[in-house]
Amino acid sequence: MAAISPQLPQQVEPNSIAHSLERAQRAEKKGRWTAACSEYERLIRDPEANLDTRLSALRLLGRAYLEKGDRSAARDVLEAAVAAAEQAGRPAAVARALNVVAILEQTVGNLEGASDLYVTARTQAAEAQDSALVAMIDQNAGTVANIRGDTRGALESFRLSLAGYQSLGMTGYAGQVLNNMGLAFVDIGAYRSAQAAYAEAIQSFVKDGNHASKRDVAVNQVQLWIAMRRFDIAQRQCDELLATGGEKQPWTGEVFCHLGVIARERSDYAISNQYFLRAAQFADQSEDYLLTADVATQQAELFWAEERHGDMLSSLNRARAIYSRLNATHRVADIERRNASLEERFLEIARNWGDSIEGADHYTQGHCERVASVACALAVRAGIDQRDMFWFRLGALLHDVGKMIVPPEVLNKPGQLTPSEWELMKRHPEEGLKLVENVDFPGDVRAMIRSHHERWDGNGYPDGLVADSTPLPARILCIADVYDALTSARPYRRALSHSEGMRIMLSSTGQFDPALLPIFSDWAATGHRDLSLCA
Repeated sequence: MAAISPQLPQQVEPNSIAHSLERAQRAEKKGRWTAACSEYERLIRDPEANLDTRLSALRLLGRAYLEKGDRSAARDVLEAAVAAAEQAGRPAAVARALNVVAILEQTVGNLEGASDLYVTARTQAAEAQDSALVAMIDQNAGTVANIRGDTRGALESFRLSLAGYQSLGMTGYAGQVLNNMGLAFVDIGAYRSAQAAYAEAIQSFVKDGNHASKRDVAVNQVQLWIAMRRFDIAQRQCDELLATGGEKQPWTGEVFCHLGVIARERSDYAISNQYFLRAAQFADQSEDYLLTADVATQQAELFWAEERHGDMLSSLNRARAIYSRLNATHRVADIERRNASLEERFLEIARNWGDSIEGADHYTQGHCERVASVACALAVRAGIDQRDMFWFRLGALLHDVGKMIVPPEVLNKPGQLTPSEWELMKRHPEEGLKLVENVDFPGDVRAMIRSHHERWDGNGYPDGLVADSTPLPARILCIADVYDALTSARPYRRALSHSEGMRIMLSSTGQFDPALLPIFSDWAATGHRDLSLCA
Protein backbone atom coordinates (compact mmCIF):
# COMPACT_ATOMS: atom_id res chain seq x y z
CA MET A 1 0.00 0.00 0.00
CA ALA A 2 1.89 3.04 -1.27
CA ALA A 3 1.70 6.63 -0.11
CA ILE A 4 1.83 9.22 -2.89
CA SER A 5 2.88 12.78 -3.52
CA PRO A 6 1.59 15.28 -6.08
CA GLN A 7 3.03 15.89 -9.52
CA LEU A 8 4.18 19.26 -10.75
CA PRO A 9 1.45 21.90 -11.13
CA GLN A 10 0.55 23.12 -14.60
CA GLN A 11 2.41 26.38 -15.22
CA VAL A 12 3.31 28.60 -18.13
CA GLU A 13 6.99 27.93 -18.75
CA PRO A 14 9.50 28.20 -21.62
CA ASN A 15 9.46 25.23 -24.03
CA SER A 16 12.66 23.78 -22.55
CA ILE A 17 11.10 23.70 -19.10
CA ALA A 18 7.87 22.18 -20.37
CA HIS A 19 9.79 19.48 -22.22
CA SER A 20 11.82 18.67 -19.13
CA LEU A 21 8.62 18.35 -17.09
CA GLU A 22 7.14 16.01 -19.68
CA ARG A 23 10.26 13.85 -19.75
CA ALA A 24 10.32 13.62 -15.94
CA GLN A 25 6.66 12.63 -15.78
CA ARG A 26 7.06 10.04 -18.55
CA ALA A 27 10.06 8.55 -16.74
CA GLU A 28 8.08 8.32 -13.51
CA LYS A 29 5.17 6.56 -15.18
CA LYS A 30 7.59 3.96 -16.56
CA GLY A 31 9.35 3.57 -13.21
CA ARG A 32 12.61 5.01 -14.60
CA TRP A 33 13.56 6.89 -11.45
CA THR A 34 17.18 7.62 -12.34
CA ALA A 35 16.05 9.40 -15.51
CA ALA A 36 13.42 11.28 -13.52
CA CYS A 37 16.09 12.40 -11.01
CA SER A 38 18.21 13.79 -13.85
CA GLU A 39 15.31 15.85 -15.19
CA TYR A 40 14.39 17.24 -11.77
CA GLU A 41 18.02 18.15 -11.06
CA ARG A 42 18.14 19.99 -14.40
CA LEU A 43 14.97 21.90 -13.52
CA ILE A 44 16.31 22.92 -10.10
CA ARG A 45 19.43 24.41 -11.73
CA ASP A 46 17.62 26.00 -14.71
CA PRO A 47 17.56 29.81 -14.24
CA GLU A 48 14.57 30.06 -16.61
CA ALA A 49 12.37 27.95 -14.36
CA ASN A 50 10.19 29.99 -12.01
CA LEU A 51 10.29 29.65 -8.21
CA ASP A 52 7.25 27.38 -7.88
CA THR A 53 8.61 24.99 -10.49
CA ARG A 54 11.99 24.80 -8.78
CA LEU A 55 10.33 24.18 -5.39
CA SER A 56 8.22 21.41 -6.87
CA ALA A 57 11.20 19.89 -8.67
CA LEU A 58 13.18 19.85 -5.42
CA ARG A 59 10.38 18.03 -3.61
CA LEU A 60 9.86 15.57 -6.48
CA LEU A 61 13.60 14.92 -6.65
CA GLY A 62 13.39 13.79 -3.03
CA ARG A 63 10.45 11.55 -3.88
CA ALA A 64 12.36 10.09 -6.87
CA TYR A 65 15.35 9.29 -4.66
CA LEU A 66 12.96 7.59 -2.25
CA GLU A 67 11.50 5.47 -5.05
CA LYS A 68 15.04 4.52 -6.09
CA GLY A 69 15.68 3.28 -2.54
CA ASP A 70 18.24 5.97 -1.65
CA ARG A 71 16.62 7.13 1.59
CA SER A 72 19.62 9.12 2.80
CA ALA A 73 19.66 11.29 -0.33
CA ALA A 74 15.86 11.56 -0.20
CA ARG A 75 15.96 12.86 3.38
CA ASP A 76 18.60 15.48 2.58
CA VAL A 77 16.69 16.75 -0.47
CA LEU A 78 13.34 16.81 1.31
CA GLU A 79 14.72 18.76 4.26
CA ALA A 80 16.00 21.30 1.75
CA ALA A 81 12.58 21.33 0.03
CA VAL A 82 10.75 22.15 3.29
CA ALA A 83 13.27 24.87 4.21
CA ALA A 84 13.17 26.43 0.75
CA ALA A 85 9.35 26.49 0.70
CA GLU A 86 9.22 28.08 4.15
CA GLN A 87 11.78 30.69 3.19
CA ALA A 88 9.84 31.48 -0.01
CA GLY A 89 6.59 31.91 1.96
CA ARG A 90 4.73 29.21 -0.02
CA PRO A 91 2.44 27.37 2.48
CA ALA A 92 1.11 24.98 -0.19
CA ALA A 93 4.67 24.04 -1.15
CA VAL A 94 5.51 23.50 2.53
CA ALA A 95 2.51 21.18 2.88
CA ARG A 96 3.48 19.23 -0.23
CA ALA A 97 7.05 18.81 0.97
CA LEU A 98 5.89 17.72 4.45
CA ASN A 99 3.65 15.15 2.78
CA VAL A 100 6.67 13.55 1.12
CA VAL A 101 8.68 13.69 4.35
CA ALA A 102 5.79 11.80 5.97
CA ILE A 103 5.98 9.23 3.17
CA LEU A 104 9.67 8.77 3.93
CA GLU A 105 8.95 8.28 7.64
CA GLN A 106 6.23 5.78 6.77
CA THR A 107 8.64 3.89 4.52
CA VAL A 108 11.23 3.48 7.29
CA GLY A 109 8.57 2.31 9.75
CA ASN A 110 8.09 5.48 11.80
CA LEU A 111 4.29 5.30 11.58
CA GLU A 112 3.63 7.62 14.51
CA GLY A 113 5.90 10.28 13.05
CA ALA A 114 4.34 9.83 9.62
CA SER A 115 0.83 10.15 11.04
CA ASP A 116 1.70 13.39 12.85
CA LEU A 117 3.28 14.82 9.72
CA TYR A 118 0.20 13.97 7.65
CA VAL A 119 -2.00 15.83 10.14
CA THR A 120 0.25 18.89 9.96
CA ALA A 121 0.48 18.75 6.17
CA ARG A 122 -3.30 18.35 5.79
CA THR A 123 -3.99 21.35 8.01
CA GLN A 124 -1.64 23.52 5.96
CA ALA A 125 -3.02 22.17 2.68
CA ALA A 126 -6.59 22.98 3.75
CA GLU A 127 -5.57 26.51 4.79
CA ALA A 128 -3.90 26.96 1.39
CA GLN A 129 -7.13 25.62 -0.25
CA ASP A 130 -5.17 22.94 -2.09
CA SER A 131 -7.96 20.38 -2.58
CA ALA A 132 -5.78 17.99 -4.56
CA LEU A 133 -3.23 17.82 -1.78
CA VAL A 134 -5.93 17.33 0.87
CA ALA A 135 -7.19 14.31 -1.10
CA MET A 136 -3.66 13.02 -1.41
CA ILE A 137 -2.93 13.32 2.30
CA ASP A 138 -6.24 11.61 3.14
CA GLN A 139 -5.07 8.68 1.06
CA ASN A 140 -1.66 8.55 2.71
CA ALA A 141 -3.19 8.77 6.18
CA GLY A 142 -5.39 5.83 5.18
CA THR A 143 -2.33 3.71 4.41
CA VAL A 144 -0.97 4.33 7.90
CA ALA A 145 -4.34 3.48 9.48
CA ASN A 146 -4.45 0.25 7.49
CA ILE A 147 -0.97 -0.82 8.60
CA ARG A 148 -1.97 -0.12 12.19
CA GLY A 149 -5.03 -2.34 11.86
CA ASP A 150 -7.68 0.38 11.76
CA THR A 151 -9.27 -0.91 8.55
CA ARG A 152 -12.50 1.01 9.00
CA GLY A 153 -10.58 4.23 9.58
CA ALA A 154 -8.43 3.46 6.54
CA LEU A 155 -11.45 2.90 4.31
CA GLU A 156 -13.04 6.13 5.54
CA SER A 157 -9.87 8.05 4.68
CA PHE A 158 -9.72 6.36 1.29
CA ARG A 159 -13.36 7.24 0.53
CA LEU A 160 -12.70 10.89 1.40
CA SER A 161 -9.65 10.86 -0.83
CA LEU A 162 -11.49 9.14 -3.70
CA ALA A 163 -14.33 11.64 -3.58
CA GLY A 164 -11.82 14.49 -3.62
CA TYR A 165 -9.96 13.13 -6.64
CA GLN A 166 -13.11 12.33 -8.55
CA SER A 167 -14.48 15.82 -7.97
CA LEU A 168 -11.26 17.18 -9.46
CA GLY A 169 -11.26 14.74 -12.39
CA MET A 170 -7.91 13.23 -11.28
CA THR A 171 -8.49 9.70 -12.57
CA GLY A 172 -4.90 8.51 -12.16
CA TYR A 173 -4.82 9.43 -8.49
CA ALA A 174 -8.26 7.93 -8.00
CA GLY A 175 -6.71 4.69 -9.28
CA GLN A 176 -4.12 4.78 -6.51
CA VAL A 177 -6.85 5.13 -3.90
CA LEU A 178 -8.81 2.25 -5.42
CA ASN A 179 -5.68 0.12 -5.32
CA ASN A 180 -5.27 0.79 -1.60
CA MET A 181 -8.96 0.18 -0.99
CA GLY A 182 -8.54 -3.23 -2.62
CA LEU A 183 -5.86 -4.12 -0.07
CA ALA A 184 -8.06 -3.03 2.80
CA PHE A 185 -11.00 -5.06 1.48
CA VAL A 186 -8.79 -8.17 1.28
CA ASP A 187 -7.78 -7.64 4.92
CA ILE A 188 -11.41 -7.84 6.04
CA GLY A 189 -12.32 -10.68 3.65
CA ALA A 190 -14.49 -8.55 1.34
CA TYR A 191 -13.12 -10.24 -1.77
CA ARG A 192 -15.77 -9.10 -4.24
CA SER A 193 -15.30 -5.50 -3.18
CA ALA A 194 -11.54 -5.97 -3.56
CA GLN A 195 -11.93 -7.38 -7.07
CA ALA A 196 -14.12 -4.46 -8.08
CA ALA A 197 -11.70 -1.92 -6.60
CA TYR A 198 -8.71 -3.48 -8.38
CA ALA A 199 -10.54 -3.68 -11.70
CA GLU A 200 -11.52 -0.01 -11.48
CA ALA A 201 -7.96 0.92 -10.47
CA ILE A 202 -6.46 -0.87 -13.48
CA GLN A 203 -8.97 0.83 -15.76
CA SER A 204 -7.93 4.21 -14.37
CA PHE A 205 -4.23 3.51 -14.88
CA VAL A 206 -4.71 2.19 -18.41
CA LYS A 207 -6.62 5.35 -19.25
CA ASP A 208 -3.85 7.42 -17.69
CA GLY A 209 -1.05 5.43 -19.37
CA ASN A 210 0.53 4.66 -15.99
CA HIS A 211 2.02 1.20 -16.50
CA ALA A 212 4.14 1.23 -13.33
CA SER A 213 1.07 1.72 -11.14
CA LYS A 214 -0.82 -0.90 -13.14
CA ARG A 215 1.87 -3.40 -12.10
CA ASP A 216 1.51 -2.30 -8.47
CA VAL A 217 -2.14 -3.33 -8.67
CA ALA A 218 -1.14 -6.65 -10.21
CA VAL A 219 1.18 -7.31 -7.25
CA ASN A 220 -1.64 -6.61 -4.81
CA GLN A 221 -4.04 -8.78 -6.79
CA VAL A 222 -1.80 -11.79 -6.13
CA GLN A 223 -2.62 -11.48 -2.44
CA LEU A 224 -6.32 -11.54 -3.32
CA TRP A 225 -5.96 -14.71 -5.43
CA ILE A 226 -4.01 -16.39 -2.63
CA ALA A 227 -6.68 -15.46 -0.09
CA MET A 228 -9.28 -16.97 -2.43
CA ARG A 229 -7.01 -20.05 -2.88
CA ARG A 230 -6.80 -19.43 -6.62
CA PHE A 231 -3.16 -20.51 -6.66
CA ASP A 232 -2.88 -21.11 -10.41
CA ILE A 233 -3.94 -17.54 -11.16
CA ALA A 234 -1.66 -16.19 -8.42
CA GLN A 235 1.33 -18.15 -9.74
CA ARG A 236 0.75 -17.03 -13.31
CA GLN A 237 0.45 -13.40 -12.25
CA CYS A 238 3.71 -13.57 -10.27
CA ASP A 239 5.54 -15.14 -13.20
CA GLU A 240 4.25 -12.44 -15.54
CA LEU A 241 5.32 -9.69 -13.16
CA LEU A 242 8.87 -11.02 -12.90
CA ALA A 243 9.05 -11.59 -16.66
CA THR A 244 7.91 -8.07 -17.58
CA GLY A 245 9.33 -6.06 -14.70
CA GLY A 246 12.58 -7.86 -13.99
CA GLU A 247 13.95 -8.57 -10.52
CA LYS A 248 14.94 -5.05 -9.46
CA GLN A 249 11.53 -3.47 -8.98
CA PRO A 250 10.34 -2.07 -5.62
CA TRP A 251 7.79 -4.89 -5.43
CA THR A 252 10.13 -7.77 -6.36
CA GLY A 253 10.57 -8.93 -2.76
CA GLU A 254 6.82 -8.93 -2.25
CA VAL A 255 6.33 -11.08 -5.38
CA PHE A 256 8.88 -13.61 -4.11
CA CYS A 257 7.08 -13.69 -0.77
CA HIS A 258 3.81 -14.41 -2.60
CA LEU A 259 5.54 -17.21 -4.53
CA GLY A 260 6.75 -18.65 -1.23
CA VAL A 261 3.19 -18.70 0.11
CA ILE A 262 1.88 -20.35 -3.07
CA ALA A 263 4.57 -23.06 -2.92
CA ARG A 264 3.93 -23.65 0.78
CA GLU A 265 0.19 -24.05 0.26
CA ARG A 266 0.98 -26.59 -2.47
CA SER A 267 3.26 -28.43 0.01
CA ASP A 268 6.39 -27.62 -2.04
CA TYR A 269 8.30 -26.77 1.13
CA ALA A 270 11.84 -26.69 -0.25
CA ILE A 271 10.85 -24.33 -3.06
CA SER A 272 8.80 -22.26 -0.63
CA ASN A 273 11.84 -21.78 1.59
CA GLN A 274 13.95 -20.67 -1.38
CA TYR A 275 11.40 -18.03 -2.33
CA PHE A 276 11.15 -16.76 1.25
CA LEU A 277 14.93 -16.46 1.47
CA ARG A 278 14.99 -14.41 -1.74
CA ALA A 279 12.16 -12.23 -0.45
CA ALA A 280 14.02 -11.65 2.82
CA GLN A 281 17.16 -10.72 0.86
CA PHE A 282 15.27 -8.08 -1.12
CA ALA A 283 13.65 -6.77 2.06
CA ASP A 284 17.05 -6.40 3.75
CA GLN A 285 18.61 -4.69 0.74
CA SER A 286 15.80 -2.14 0.50
CA GLU A 287 15.42 -1.78 4.30
CA ASP A 288 11.74 -2.63 3.92
CA TYR A 289 11.00 -3.54 7.53
CA LEU A 290 7.34 -4.29 6.99
CA LEU A 291 8.20 -6.78 4.24
CA THR A 292 10.86 -8.30 6.51
CA ALA A 293 8.21 -8.91 9.16
CA ASP A 294 5.70 -10.24 6.63
CA VAL A 295 8.27 -12.69 5.24
CA ALA A 296 9.15 -13.88 8.77
CA THR A 297 5.45 -14.44 9.48
CA GLN A 298 4.99 -16.49 6.32
CA GLN A 299 8.18 -18.44 7.04
CA ALA A 300 6.75 -19.33 10.45
CA GLU A 301 3.80 -21.00 8.74
CA LEU A 302 6.26 -22.97 6.61
CA PHE A 303 8.18 -24.08 9.70
CA TRP A 304 4.95 -25.20 11.32
CA ALA A 305 4.09 -27.31 8.27
CA GLU A 306 7.59 -28.82 8.45
CA GLU A 307 7.22 -29.41 12.24
CA ARG A 308 10.21 -27.12 12.91
CA HIS A 309 8.48 -25.73 15.97
CA GLY A 310 11.37 -23.87 17.52
CA ASP A 311 12.16 -22.14 14.24
CA MET A 312 8.49 -21.23 13.92
CA LEU A 313 8.39 -19.51 17.28
CA SER A 314 11.66 -17.70 16.56
CA SER A 315 10.26 -16.38 13.28
CA LEU A 316 7.04 -15.26 14.94
CA ASN A 317 8.97 -13.48 17.67
CA ARG A 318 11.14 -11.73 15.07
CA ALA A 319 8.06 -10.62 13.16
CA ARG A 320 6.34 -9.48 16.34
CA ALA A 321 9.30 -7.31 17.31
CA ILE A 322 9.17 -5.49 13.96
CA TYR A 323 5.38 -5.13 13.95
CA SER A 324 5.54 -3.73 17.47
CA ARG A 325 8.14 -1.19 16.40
CA LEU A 326 5.89 -0.24 13.48
CA ASN A 327 2.86 -0.13 15.80
CA ALA A 328 1.03 -2.44 13.38
CA THR A 329 -1.39 -3.48 16.09
CA HIS A 330 -3.55 -5.88 14.09
CA ARG A 331 -0.45 -7.78 13.04
CA VAL A 332 0.92 -7.82 16.59
CA ALA A 333 -2.39 -9.24 17.82
CA ASP A 334 -2.18 -11.94 15.16
CA ILE A 335 1.39 -12.79 16.16
CA GLU A 336 0.36 -12.91 19.82
CA ARG A 337 -2.41 -15.39 18.99
CA ARG A 338 0.01 -17.56 17.04
CA ASN A 339 2.60 -17.40 19.81
CA ALA A 340 0.04 -18.33 22.46
CA SER A 341 -1.21 -21.26 20.40
CA LEU A 342 2.28 -22.59 19.73
CA GLU A 343 3.47 -22.11 23.31
CA GLU A 344 0.48 -24.05 24.55
CA ARG A 345 1.47 -26.91 22.24
CA PHE A 346 4.96 -26.97 23.72
CA LEU A 347 3.64 -26.80 27.28
CA GLU A 348 1.22 -29.62 26.52
CA ILE A 349 4.16 -31.80 25.43
CA ALA A 350 6.10 -30.87 28.57
CA ARG A 351 3.18 -31.51 30.93
CA ASN A 352 2.38 -34.86 29.33
CA TRP A 353 5.94 -36.02 29.87
CA GLY A 354 5.95 -34.60 33.39
CA ASP A 355 2.76 -36.47 34.20
CA SER A 356 4.33 -39.66 32.90
CA ILE A 357 7.32 -39.22 35.20
CA GLU A 358 5.26 -38.30 38.23
CA GLY A 359 2.80 -41.11 37.55
CA ALA A 360 5.65 -43.53 38.11
CA ASP A 361 7.08 -41.62 41.08
CA HIS A 362 4.10 -40.71 43.26
CA TYR A 363 6.34 -39.03 45.82
CA THR A 364 7.26 -36.30 43.36
CA GLN A 365 3.81 -35.42 42.00
CA GLY A 366 3.75 -31.71 41.21
CA HIS A 367 7.55 -31.49 41.42
CA CYS A 368 8.09 -30.29 37.83
CA GLU A 369 5.44 -27.56 38.07
CA ARG A 370 6.75 -26.36 41.46
CA VAL A 371 10.36 -26.36 40.28
CA ALA A 372 9.37 -24.46 37.13
CA SER A 373 7.58 -21.77 39.14
CA VAL A 374 10.40 -21.32 41.65
CA ALA A 375 13.06 -21.37 38.94
CA CYS A 376 11.20 -18.71 36.95
CA ALA A 377 11.00 -16.46 40.00
CA LEU A 378 14.75 -16.76 40.50
CA ALA A 379 15.43 -16.34 36.76
CA VAL A 380 13.58 -13.01 36.69
CA ARG A 381 15.64 -11.76 39.61
CA ALA A 382 18.85 -13.09 38.06
CA GLY A 383 18.31 -11.04 34.91
CA ILE A 384 16.98 -13.57 32.43
CA ASP A 385 15.22 -11.59 29.67
CA GLN A 386 11.44 -11.71 29.93
CA ARG A 387 11.29 -12.67 26.25
CA ASP A 388 13.18 -15.89 27.10
CA MET A 389 10.99 -16.88 30.04
CA PHE A 390 8.70 -19.14 28.03
CA TRP A 391 11.61 -21.32 26.94
CA PHE A 392 13.08 -21.22 30.44
CA ARG A 393 9.83 -22.44 31.95
CA LEU A 394 9.60 -25.18 29.34
CA GLY A 395 13.12 -26.39 30.17
CA ALA A 396 12.25 -26.44 33.88
CA LEU A 397 9.11 -28.49 33.21
CA LEU A 398 11.13 -31.00 31.18
CA HIS A 399 14.25 -31.18 33.33
CA ASP A 400 13.50 -34.66 34.70
CA VAL A 401 12.05 -36.17 31.53
CA GLY A 402 14.91 -38.68 31.42
CA LYS A 403 13.59 -40.36 34.58
CA MET A 404 11.12 -42.11 32.31
CA ILE A 405 13.88 -44.73 31.80
CA VAL A 406 14.15 -45.39 35.54
CA PRO A 407 11.95 -48.27 36.80
CA PRO A 408 9.23 -47.25 39.31
CA GLU A 409 10.69 -49.54 41.97
CA VAL A 410 13.93 -47.55 41.84
CA LEU A 411 12.17 -44.17 41.81
CA ASN A 412 10.03 -45.17 44.82
CA LYS A 413 12.68 -47.13 46.76
CA PRO A 414 12.46 -46.13 50.45
CA GLY A 415 16.05 -47.04 51.27
CA GLN A 416 19.45 -46.11 49.88
CA LEU A 417 20.06 -46.88 46.22
CA THR A 418 22.61 -49.52 45.28
CA PRO A 419 25.62 -48.39 43.21
CA SER A 420 24.07 -49.81 40.04
CA GLU A 421 20.73 -48.14 40.80
CA TRP A 422 22.49 -44.85 41.43
CA GLU A 423 24.37 -45.11 38.12
CA LEU A 424 21.02 -45.72 36.38
CA MET A 425 19.50 -42.67 38.12
CA LYS A 426 22.49 -40.53 37.09
CA ARG A 427 21.85 -41.34 33.45
CA HIS A 428 18.53 -39.46 33.39
CA PRO A 429 19.93 -36.10 32.15
CA GLU A 430 21.51 -37.71 29.07
CA GLU A 431 18.53 -39.97 28.49
CA GLY A 432 16.29 -36.92 28.70
CA LEU A 433 18.16 -35.34 25.80
CA LYS A 434 17.64 -38.48 23.74
CA LEU A 435 13.89 -38.31 24.37
CA VAL A 436 13.65 -34.75 23.03
CA GLU A 437 16.17 -35.02 20.18
CA ASN A 438 13.38 -35.03 17.59
CA VAL A 439 11.68 -31.97 19.08
CA ASP A 440 13.00 -28.65 17.82
CA PHE A 441 13.73 -26.98 21.17
CA PRO A 442 16.28 -24.16 21.44
CA GLY A 443 19.61 -24.61 23.20
CA ASP A 444 18.62 -23.44 26.69
CA VAL A 445 16.01 -26.19 27.01
CA ARG A 446 18.57 -28.85 26.20
CA ALA A 447 21.13 -27.32 28.56
CA MET A 448 18.60 -27.34 31.40
CA ILE A 449 17.76 -31.00 30.81
CA ARG A 450 21.40 -32.09 30.58
CA SER A 451 23.13 -29.89 33.14
CA HIS A 452 20.76 -29.31 36.07
CA HIS A 453 22.78 -31.74 38.26
CA GLU A 454 26.13 -30.04 37.62
CA ARG A 455 27.83 -28.39 40.61
CA TRP A 456 29.76 -25.13 40.91
CA ASP A 457 32.82 -27.07 42.17
CA GLY A 458 32.81 -29.48 39.22
CA ASN A 459 31.69 -32.55 41.18
CA GLY A 460 28.29 -32.82 39.49
CA TYR A 461 27.14 -34.99 36.59
CA PRO A 462 27.03 -35.91 33.74
CA ASP A 463 29.90 -33.70 32.51
CA GLY A 464 31.62 -32.42 35.66
CA LEU A 465 31.29 -28.80 34.52
CA VAL A 466 33.00 -26.19 36.71
CA ALA A 467 31.65 -22.78 37.78
CA ASP A 468 30.02 -20.75 35.01
CA SER A 469 30.87 -23.32 32.34
CA THR A 470 27.46 -24.65 33.34
CA PRO A 471 24.91 -22.53 31.46
CA LEU A 472 23.13 -19.95 33.64
CA PRO A 473 19.62 -21.44 33.11
CA ALA A 474 20.87 -24.81 34.40
CA ARG A 475 22.53 -23.18 37.44
CA ILE A 476 19.26 -21.45 38.29
CA LEU A 477 17.30 -24.66 37.80
CA CYS A 478 19.70 -26.56 40.07
CA ILE A 479 18.83 -24.31 43.02
CA ALA A 480 15.05 -24.61 42.44
CA ASP A 481 15.31 -28.38 41.95
CA VAL A 482 17.25 -28.99 45.17
CA TYR A 483 15.00 -26.66 47.16
CA ASP A 484 11.85 -28.51 46.08
CA ALA A 485 13.50 -31.90 46.69
CA LEU A 486 14.36 -30.88 50.26
CA THR A 487 10.95 -29.37 51.08
CA SER A 488 8.94 -32.25 49.59
CA ALA A 489 8.30 -35.67 51.08
CA ARG A 490 10.53 -38.44 49.76
CA PRO A 491 10.41 -42.24 50.22
CA TYR A 492 13.30 -42.05 52.65
CA ARG A 493 12.37 -38.93 54.70
CA ARG A 494 9.74 -36.37 55.60
CA ALA A 495 9.44 -32.97 53.92
CA LEU A 496 11.75 -30.42 55.49
CA SER A 497 10.58 -26.96 56.47
CA HIS A 498 11.67 -23.92 54.52
CA SER A 499 14.22 -22.91 57.16
CA GLU A 500 15.62 -26.46 57.39
CA GLY A 501 15.95 -26.69 53.62
CA MET A 502 17.66 -23.30 53.32
CA ARG A 503 20.09 -24.15 56.14
CA ILE A 504 21.21 -27.28 54.28
CA MET A 505 21.53 -25.42 50.96
CA LEU A 506 23.51 -22.52 52.46
CA SER A 507 25.90 -24.98 54.11
CA SER A 508 26.36 -27.04 50.94
CA THR A 509 29.72 -25.56 49.95
CA GLY A 510 30.54 -25.83 46.28
CA GLN A 511 27.16 -27.04 45.03
CA PHE A 512 25.50 -23.79 43.94
CA ASP A 513 26.43 -20.64 42.06
CA PRO A 514 27.62 -18.35 44.91
CA ALA A 515 26.10 -15.29 43.24
CA LEU A 516 22.69 -16.90 42.68
CA LEU A 517 22.15 -18.59 46.04
CA PRO A 518 21.93 -15.32 48.07
CA ILE A 519 19.42 -13.95 45.55
CA PHE A 520 17.30 -17.06 46.02
CA SER A 521 17.70 -16.95 49.80
CA ASP A 522 16.56 -13.31 49.96
CA TRP A 523 13.54 -14.06 47.79
CA ALA A 524 12.61 -17.19 49.73
CA ALA A 525 12.96 -15.35 53.06
CA THR A 526 10.11 -13.00 52.21
CA GLY A 527 7.70 -15.77 53.14
CA HIS A 528 5.07 -15.03 50.49
CA ARG A 529 7.48 -16.03 47.66
CA ASP A 530 5.48 -14.26 44.98
CA LEU A 531 5.31 -16.38 41.79
CA SER A 532 3.25 -13.92 39.76
CA LEU A 533 6.10 -13.37 37.30
CA CYS A 534 6.20 -17.07 36.51
CA ALA A 535 2.67 -17.54 35.17
